[in-house]
Amino acid sequence: NTNNLKFELYVVHAEVDGIGVPLAYLFIENNGNCGNGVRTGVIIDFLVQLKTRGLKPDFFITDKDFAQISAARFVWNGIKVQLCLWHIKKAIEARLANNKKPQQINYNGIAAQQQFSFIDPLFSPSLTKEKIVFCPKEMRPLIWKMMNNHLHKHPLIPTIDGQFLSSASIWKMAVEEIYNFCKQNSLPWLWAYLWNEWYNADRWFLWFRAGCGDKLSIFKTNMFVEAHWKVLKRDFLYKFFRPRLDLVIFVIMEQVVP
Repeated sequence: NTNNLKFELYVVHAEVDGIGVPLAYLFIENNGNCGNGVRTGVIIDFLVQLKTRGLKPDFFITDKDFAQISAARFVWNGIKVQLCLWHIKKAIEARLANNKKPQQINYNGIAAQQQFSFIDPLFSPSLTKEKIVFCPKEMRPLIWKMMNNHLHKHPLIPTIDGQFLSSASIWKMAVEEIYNFCKQNSLPWLWAYLWNEWYNADRWFLWFRAGCGDKLSIFKTNMFVEAHWKVLKRDFLYKFFRPRLDLVIFVIMEQVVP
Protein backbone atom coordinates (compact mmCIF):
# COMPACT_ATOMS: atom_id res chain seq x y z
CA ASN A 1 0.00 0.00 0.00
CA THR A 2 2.73 2.46 -0.86
CA ASN A 3 1.77 3.50 -4.40
CA ASN A 4 -1.16 3.99 -6.76
CA LEU A 5 -0.15 1.09 -9.02
CA LYS A 6 -0.22 -1.33 -6.06
CA PHE A 7 3.29 -2.58 -6.76
CA GLU A 8 4.63 -4.68 -3.90
CA LEU A 9 7.65 -3.12 -2.22
CA TYR A 10 10.46 -5.30 -0.84
CA VAL A 11 13.57 -4.31 1.07
CA VAL A 12 16.73 -6.18 2.04
CA HIS A 13 17.92 -5.04 5.47
CA ALA A 14 21.29 -5.88 6.95
CA GLU A 15 22.11 -5.80 10.65
CA VAL A 16 25.03 -3.55 11.58
CA ASP A 17 25.81 -3.26 15.29
CA GLY A 18 22.20 -4.07 16.15
CA ILE A 19 20.74 -1.60 13.67
CA GLY A 20 18.83 -2.42 10.49
CA VAL A 21 20.39 -0.84 7.40
CA PRO A 22 18.49 -0.93 4.07
CA LEU A 23 20.65 -2.30 1.25
CA ALA A 24 18.27 -2.50 -1.70
CA TYR A 25 14.63 -2.12 -2.68
CA LEU A 26 12.48 -3.98 -5.17
CA PHE A 27 9.07 -3.19 -6.66
CA ILE A 28 7.05 -6.10 -8.07
CA GLU A 29 3.88 -5.57 -10.07
CA ASN A 30 0.91 -7.17 -8.33
CA ASN A 31 -1.73 -7.49 -11.05
CA GLY A 32 -3.11 -10.91 -10.16
CA ASN A 33 -0.99 -12.67 -12.78
CA CYS A 34 2.15 -12.77 -10.69
CA GLY A 35 2.07 -16.19 -9.02
CA ASN A 36 4.64 -17.51 -6.59
CA GLY A 37 6.74 -18.96 -9.41
CA VAL A 38 7.00 -15.60 -11.16
CA ARG A 39 7.62 -13.74 -7.90
CA THR A 40 10.31 -16.23 -6.92
CA GLY A 41 12.10 -15.73 -10.23
CA VAL A 42 12.04 -11.95 -9.91
CA ILE A 43 13.27 -12.06 -6.31
CA ILE A 44 16.06 -14.46 -7.32
CA ASP A 45 17.27 -11.99 -9.98
CA PHE A 46 17.12 -9.25 -7.36
CA LEU A 47 19.11 -11.19 -4.75
CA VAL A 48 21.69 -12.31 -7.32
CA GLN A 49 22.58 -8.65 -7.84
CA LEU A 50 23.35 -8.37 -4.13
CA LYS A 51 25.33 -11.61 -4.13
CA THR A 52 27.52 -10.47 -7.03
CA ARG A 53 28.29 -7.34 -5.00
CA GLY A 54 29.61 -9.42 -2.13
CA LEU A 55 26.62 -9.95 0.14
CA LYS A 56 26.96 -13.32 1.91
CA PRO A 57 24.46 -13.47 4.79
CA ASP A 58 24.45 -16.29 7.34
CA PHE A 59 20.77 -15.81 8.18
CA PHE A 60 17.74 -14.70 6.19
CA ILE A 61 14.92 -13.55 8.47
CA THR A 62 11.48 -13.25 6.91
CA ASP A 63 7.82 -14.01 7.43
CA LYS A 64 6.31 -17.17 5.96
CA ASP A 65 6.58 -16.01 2.34
CA PHE A 66 7.73 -19.03 0.36
CA ALA A 67 8.66 -16.97 -2.69
CA GLN A 68 11.23 -15.12 -0.57
CA ILE A 69 12.34 -18.31 1.18
CA SER A 70 12.83 -20.25 -2.06
CA ALA A 71 14.71 -17.36 -3.65
CA ALA A 72 17.09 -16.90 -0.71
CA ARG A 73 17.87 -20.62 -0.51
CA PHE A 74 18.47 -20.74 -4.27
CA VAL A 75 20.84 -17.77 -4.33
CA TRP A 76 22.75 -18.54 -1.12
CA ASN A 77 23.15 -22.29 -0.84
CA GLY A 78 23.17 -23.34 2.82
CA ILE A 79 21.78 -20.08 4.19
CA LYS A 80 19.70 -20.43 7.37
CA VAL A 81 16.19 -19.13 6.84
CA GLN A 82 14.70 -17.96 10.14
CA LEU A 83 11.00 -17.20 10.28
CA CYS A 84 10.08 -14.14 12.32
CA LEU A 85 8.96 -15.12 15.83
CA TRP A 86 6.25 -12.45 15.87
CA HIS A 87 4.76 -13.68 12.58
CA ILE A 88 4.91 -17.31 13.76
CA LYS A 89 3.01 -16.49 16.95
CA LYS A 90 0.44 -14.44 15.06
CA ALA A 91 -0.18 -17.23 12.52
CA ILE A 92 -0.42 -19.92 15.22
CA GLU A 93 -2.83 -17.96 17.40
CA ALA A 94 -5.06 -17.11 14.44
CA ARG A 95 -5.29 -20.72 13.29
CA LEU A 96 -5.86 -22.18 16.76
CA ALA A 97 -8.77 -19.80 17.27
CA ASN A 98 -10.44 -20.84 14.01
CA ASN A 99 -12.76 -23.85 14.19
CA LYS A 100 -13.57 -23.81 10.49
CA LYS A 101 -13.26 -27.32 9.12
CA PRO A 102 -10.88 -27.71 6.14
CA GLN A 103 -12.49 -28.78 2.87
CA GLN A 104 -9.96 -31.54 2.34
CA ILE A 105 -7.39 -33.55 4.27
CA ASN A 106 -3.79 -33.21 3.12
CA TYR A 107 -2.30 -35.17 5.99
CA ASN A 108 -0.55 -38.49 5.23
CA GLY A 109 -0.25 -40.51 8.42
CA ILE A 110 1.73 -43.31 6.78
CA ALA A 111 4.36 -40.87 5.50
CA ALA A 112 4.54 -39.27 8.94
CA GLN A 113 5.08 -42.67 10.58
CA GLN A 114 7.87 -43.44 8.11
CA GLN A 115 9.58 -40.32 9.44
CA PHE A 116 8.95 -41.13 13.12
CA SER A 117 7.90 -44.59 14.26
CA PHE A 118 6.02 -43.30 17.32
CA ILE A 119 3.38 -41.66 15.10
CA ASP A 120 0.20 -43.72 14.74
CA PRO A 121 -0.96 -43.47 11.11
CA LEU A 122 -4.55 -44.07 12.23
CA PHE A 123 -4.52 -40.91 14.33
CA SER A 124 -5.68 -38.57 11.60
CA PRO A 125 -8.69 -36.32 10.96
CA SER A 126 -11.71 -37.46 8.99
CA LEU A 127 -14.22 -35.46 7.02
CA THR A 128 -17.65 -35.65 8.65
CA LYS A 129 -20.68 -33.41 8.88
CA GLU A 130 -20.09 -32.88 12.57
CA LYS A 131 -18.59 -29.65 13.85
CA ILE A 132 -15.02 -29.82 15.07
CA VAL A 133 -13.15 -28.20 17.91
CA PHE A 134 -9.82 -27.48 16.30
CA CYS A 135 -8.16 -26.55 19.58
CA PRO A 136 -9.97 -25.87 22.87
CA LYS A 137 -9.45 -22.33 24.09
CA GLU A 138 -7.81 -23.40 27.35
CA MET A 139 -5.21 -25.44 25.44
CA ARG A 140 -4.09 -22.74 23.03
CA PRO A 141 -1.57 -21.14 25.40
CA LEU A 142 -0.10 -24.60 26.07
CA ILE A 143 0.43 -25.22 22.36
CA TRP A 144 2.25 -21.93 21.90
CA LYS A 145 4.31 -22.51 25.04
CA MET A 146 5.52 -25.84 23.63
CA MET A 147 6.22 -24.39 20.19
CA ASN A 148 8.07 -21.42 21.64
CA ASN A 149 10.19 -23.82 23.68
CA HIS A 150 10.91 -25.93 20.60
CA LEU A 151 11.89 -22.82 18.65
CA HIS A 152 14.51 -21.77 21.18
CA LYS A 153 16.30 -25.09 21.67
CA HIS A 154 19.71 -25.25 20.00
CA PRO A 155 22.74 -27.58 19.88
CA LEU A 156 24.92 -24.82 21.33
CA ILE A 157 22.60 -24.33 24.32
CA PRO A 158 22.71 -27.12 26.93
CA THR A 159 19.56 -28.64 28.35
CA ILE A 160 18.66 -28.22 32.01
CA ASP A 161 20.72 -31.32 32.84
CA GLY A 162 23.75 -30.10 30.88
CA GLN A 163 23.35 -32.15 27.69
CA PHE A 164 24.06 -30.77 24.22
CA LEU A 165 21.55 -32.23 21.78
CA SER A 166 21.93 -32.46 18.02
CA SER A 167 19.52 -30.64 15.71
CA ALA A 168 17.97 -33.97 14.69
CA SER A 169 17.40 -34.94 18.33
CA ILE A 170 15.81 -31.58 19.10
CA TRP A 171 13.46 -32.00 16.15
CA LYS A 172 12.49 -35.55 17.11
CA MET A 173 11.83 -34.66 20.75
CA ALA A 174 9.76 -31.65 19.72
CA VAL A 175 7.63 -33.69 17.31
CA GLU A 176 7.09 -36.40 19.92
CA GLU A 177 6.02 -33.90 22.56
CA ILE A 178 3.53 -32.03 20.37
CA TYR A 179 2.21 -35.28 18.86
CA ASN A 180 1.63 -36.90 22.26
CA PHE A 181 -0.20 -33.80 23.45
CA CYS A 182 -2.55 -33.86 20.44
CA LYS A 183 -3.18 -37.59 20.72
CA GLN A 184 -3.79 -37.59 24.46
CA ASN A 185 -6.33 -34.79 24.01
CA SER A 186 -7.95 -36.31 20.89
CA LEU A 187 -7.08 -33.41 18.59
CA PRO A 188 -6.36 -35.00 15.18
CA TRP A 189 -7.12 -31.85 13.20
CA LEU A 190 -4.66 -29.88 15.29
CA TRP A 191 -1.97 -32.53 14.86
CA ALA A 192 -2.47 -32.65 11.08
CA TYR A 193 -2.12 -28.87 10.88
CA LEU A 194 0.98 -28.74 13.09
CA TRP A 195 2.69 -31.53 11.17
CA ASN A 196 1.87 -30.21 7.71
CA GLU A 197 2.64 -26.56 8.40
CA TRP A 198 5.34 -26.59 11.08
CA TYR A 199 6.89 -29.91 12.07
CA ASN A 200 7.44 -32.03 8.96
CA ALA A 201 10.85 -32.51 7.35
CA ASP A 202 10.38 -29.60 4.94
CA ARG A 203 9.19 -27.06 7.50
CA TRP A 204 10.76 -27.49 10.93
CA PHE A 205 14.18 -26.06 10.09
CA LEU A 206 12.59 -22.85 8.80
CA TRP A 207 11.54 -21.80 12.29
CA PHE A 208 13.54 -23.89 14.78
CA ARG A 209 16.70 -22.05 15.77
CA ALA A 210 18.25 -25.54 15.73
CA GLY A 211 17.82 -25.51 11.96
CA CYS A 212 21.37 -24.12 11.93
CA GLY A 213 23.34 -26.27 14.35
CA ASP A 214 26.59 -24.31 14.53
CA LYS A 215 25.36 -20.69 14.62
CA LEU A 216 22.76 -18.57 16.39
CA SER A 217 21.11 -15.48 14.95
CA ILE A 218 21.03 -12.51 17.31
CA PHE A 219 17.60 -11.63 15.89
CA LYS A 220 14.34 -13.47 16.49
CA THR A 221 12.04 -11.13 14.59
CA ASN A 222 12.16 -8.83 11.59
CA MET A 223 10.63 -5.95 13.53
CA PHE A 224 13.41 -3.62 12.38
CA VAL A 225 12.01 -4.08 8.86
CA GLU A 226 8.47 -3.42 10.09
CA ALA A 227 9.79 -0.29 11.80
CA HIS A 228 11.35 0.78 8.51
CA TRP A 229 7.99 0.51 6.74
CA LYS A 230 6.39 2.46 9.58
CA VAL A 231 8.89 5.29 9.10
CA LEU A 232 8.33 5.31 5.34
CA LYS A 233 4.54 5.37 5.57
CA ARG A 234 3.96 7.55 8.64
CA ASP A 235 6.83 10.00 8.39
CA PHE A 236 7.08 10.49 4.63
CA LEU A 237 4.07 9.13 2.71
CA TYR A 238 1.29 10.06 5.14
CA LYS A 239 0.60 13.31 3.29
CA PHE A 240 -0.01 11.54 -0.05
CA PHE A 241 -3.06 9.49 -1.03
CA ARG A 242 -1.99 6.59 -3.24
CA PRO A 243 1.20 8.36 -4.40
CA ARG A 244 2.68 7.78 -7.82
CA LEU A 245 5.39 5.17 -8.12
CA ASP A 246 8.06 7.66 -9.14
CA LEU A 247 7.22 9.81 -6.11
CA VAL A 248 7.65 6.83 -3.77
CA ILE A 249 11.02 6.06 -5.37
CA PHE A 250 12.08 9.70 -4.97
CA VAL A 251 11.06 9.73 -1.29
CA ILE A 252 12.99 6.53 -0.61
CA MET A 253 16.15 7.58 -2.43
CA GLU A 254 16.25 11.24 -1.41
CA GLN A 255 14.63 11.33 2.02
CA VAL A 256 14.52 7.89 3.66
CA VAL A 257 17.88 6.36 2.72
CA PRO A 258 20.12 9.41 3.34
